[in-house]
Amino acid sequence: MPIFICIPLIPPLAALLLAIKGSGNKQVWAWGVFALLVLPLAVGGAGGLILSANGLAWRSCVKLPVGLAYAAGVLALLVWAGAGLWRMLKWRFVRAILLLAGGFLLLAAGWYGLLFSAIWAGSDEVTEYDGQTVVAEQSLSERDYYAYHSALVRGAEILRHAG
Repeated sequence: MPIFICIPLIPPLAALLLAIKGSGNKQVWAWGVFALLVLPLAVGGAGGLILSANGLAWRSCVKLPVGLAYAAGVLALLVWAGAGLWRMLKWRFVRAILLLAGGFLLLAAGWYGLLFSAIWAGSDEVTEYDGQTVVAEQSLSERDYYAYHSALVRGAEILRHAG
């Protein structure tokens, strides 16, 4: 199980390595990609742990941009790796294969990045339940109600489960 926790750290570490070793525009690009990858981990991961310790959780309006930023950072790293390979390869046939395989990889990674971000973020709305303001979060076939705390934060415990 601990290996799965480390997997999201691999792209930021790769971007950090590129930022430290790069120079000029490449270094600026690498620090930008690093920020795209680390800020979501800090907000979604560390911020989520802090909120969880206080009985709170992020709402969809925070989770969706965090997931999309991380997916964009991963896609930027893939483009960067593809550009580096492109410069190394001399034969047109191999470059054509790289272009097709890289295009497919970018489409697949982009699609899954968008899909997982949307699934993780979910969909929520503020509504009334038993005379109090609550956040109703819709999953695939269920609707859960949480205590409303602010536009960015909701309670972590389910008040009511409607399946």
